Amino acid sequence: MNYRKEIDGLRAIAVIPVILFHAGFDNFSGGFVGVDVFFVISGYLITTIILSEIEKKEFSLVNFYERRARRIIPALFLVILVSTMLSWFWLLPSHMKDFSQSLIAVSVFSSNILFWKETGYWGVENELKPLLHTWSLAVEEQYYVLFPLYLMLIWHFGKRWILGSFFIISLASLSISHWAAFNEPNANFFLLPTRAWELAIGAGIAFYFLYRKSAMRSLLSRTLVGELLSWFGLALIVYAVLVFDENTPFPSLYALAPTIGTALIIVFSSKETYSGKFLGSRALVGVGLISYSAYLWHQPLFVFVRHRSLQEPSSLLFAALSLISLILAFISWKYIEAPFRERKTFSRNQIFLFVLIGSLFFIAFGVIGHYSDGYKFRVNAKLSEAVDRAKKNNFSENLCGNVEAKSSQGRIYCVLVPNQEKFAFLYGDSHAQALMFEAKKAFLKTDYGLLFAATSACPPVKGVYRADNPDRKACYERNEKVYEDIVNNSAVEYVILSARWTLGMEGVRFDNKEGGVEHGRKPQLDIVENGKYLVHENYSHRKLIARAYKESVQYLLDRGKKVILIYPVPEAGWNVPDYISKFNLINSESLSDGKIASTSFQVFKKRNKRTTRALDKIGQNRNLYRVYPEKMLCDTTQPGRCITYKDGSILYRDDDHLSNAGAKLILEEIVDKMK
Repeated sequence: MNYRKEIDGLRAIAVIPVILFHAGFDNFSGGFVGVDVFFVISGYLITTIILSEIEKKEFSLVNFYERRARRIIPALFLVILVSTMLSWFWLLPSHMKDFSQSLIAVSVFSSNILFWKETGYWGVENELKPLLHTWSLAVEEQYYVLFPLYLMLIWHFGKRWILGSFFIISLASLSISHWAAFNEPNANFFLLPTRAWELAIGAGIAFYFLYRKSAMRSLLSRTLVGELLSWFGLALIVYAVLVFDENTPFPSLYALAPTIGTALIIVFSSKETYSGKFLGSRALVGVGLISYSAYLWHQPLFVFVRHRSLQEPSSLLFAALSLISLILAFISWKYIEAPFRERKTFSRNQIFLFVLIGSLFFIAFGVIGHYSDGYKFRVNAKLSEAVDRAKKNNFSENLCGNVEAKSSQGRIYCVLVPNQEKFAFLYGDSHAQALMFEAKKAFLKTDYGLLFAATSACPPVKGVYRADNPDRKACYERNEKVYEDIVNNSAVEYVILSARWTLGMEGVRFDNKEGGVEHGRKPQLDIVENGKYLVHENYSHRKLIARAYKESVQYLLDRGKKVILIYPVPEAGWNVPDYISKFNLINSESLSDGKIASTSFQVFKKRNKRTTRALDKIGQNRNLYRVYPEKMLCDTTQPGRCITYKDGSILYRDDDHLSNAGAKLILEEIVDKMK
């Protein structure tokens, strides 16, 4: 097929936003759409190659897979090898185990499936995954395996069937994608079936260029129209890059902006148009040629700097790393990509043997890493044990048995500790879940049974909902049901409320002002009034949230319940177990209580000022008991600081949830209040 410089320029337009997006530059909040641009380009180029060769009866699956292997594997293996060496020295065991699993998945073209199963694309932990970006390569590799077989099969039915099938696949895949964006967002983002329509757009363009030449010539003869449409296509991509963000349901109908934009450029941009001359400029073509290697290098660079730094790296450093990724891309393009594409340099057998040996090596390294818990012997054994205790995920332990069956009204709560006469009810969000394990242990030693209900990211407050959640009604409806169960159950004497109150009030994640910056989506808690789900901008509704906090507690008090209200747990800003482990790995120093990973008490008080005021306004009541985690963690062993480590135990399991050791401190206070 004829070389088109503007396609390489389009690759540059795709890869640069991806790099800047992963670097954390807010102006490129939609930079992830660059991958969608790549998918359309890939669909166009691969379909053109296959159909052209089938038409000439020259197509060979072995030749096709050989070309794909030469194109993809050498640079990929280089980046993986460098990442593996850095991982050995810099990754903590938990991250090394995760990396080991991704090594296996990448080697068998299934990293997209692994990351779908592990977590969503937007999780904070994903910023620490060196090979996260290989999910898109897995999608393309799966496409490379299946698509040629499909074209070889359908070719016998005629060209009309080919075009019709592209249309049907696009329509079906896009429909599923749009549905999944709101119902199965993680699977939607990572898997081939919901990305197939993007590849099919490119395939359809290739078909028209090959077999509808007269129609294309007529279309392209209108120079002014073509010029305008190609620039409009570029504008659509730029719009998506600048406007879309992590809250945009994606891919879905929203993804039509970058994909249709790419299609318009492929169809209408040429060396005769101004848009084609722009995309075919030396600078953009140069970046386009190395775009694949640039895509490979940027994520590991960013991730390993994050792993090696105790603080969030600066924007200036990420800008420098972005430039370095282009330099490394040029080197690997010139000395790895280009030579391996030459059959005179490496024969087919050598390429396939290289792929086999490399894959087996990475799979073996990954399997050992998985079963050795991330080569745990590399780090301090005593500290590793403390980290394991802190990160033990009791959230997922089946402490309740069948949760759904525990309420005769079909409501959602469970019995942690049975009792025939009287109960306490632990109720909240994930901060309540963090107390669950120690709460069960503590209440087994009391005269009270313990009931439990909690939903992550849903504070135990009547009349509110999560406006940022596609399932927007779930939090509100669940709270209504649980409150009904509580007030109608005469055996419930105490209600223990625990939540990340301040995040709901402020809608901004925590920055400890010392380099610990919490990442993740910005939550938006809002009000339900008269059945209407209200949306307030810029958190001008904090007074309404504060009122909801107060009214929810008062609702329980007015119905004769005793309420134990747990005030905000001090946030850390960084993942405490990882931070302490990383500190020890980097500095090889002994740990002292309260010194490492502590945070400013003043920053805590400023952050929680509005929340504390709102909870204080509930007023005094003989049935209201207040528990202040700050009194146990702040201004104690370290004046003016909030500690996260004490007596050899790590008190947090991440950046804001207490570990079992931390939860134990809270439960001792709660049980004491009930005496």
